[in-house]
Amino acid sequence: MELWWQANLVSLNRNGIQVMIYMSLIVAMLILIYKHANNLGYKTAKRRFSLEMRNLIISMIVVECGGDPSIFFKT
Repeated sequence: MELWWQANLVSLNRNGIQVMIYMSLIVAMLILIYKHANNLGYKTAKRRFSLEMRNLIISMIVVECGGDPSIFFKT
């Protein structure tokens, strides 16, 4: 059990664990806000939120590299 715990933590010191806990709480709150704003169930909100965040991050990377995100996302 100890090896499983260590393999999934990014950091093993106290500050690193606190940062991971705070990040988890922030993401959970963002998903709940998204769920409420879009009147969705939790699983659907979690899936859509992750897809939208992924697309936003990819768009930001493409723009930063001098590309056009509309070519990547054909909407």
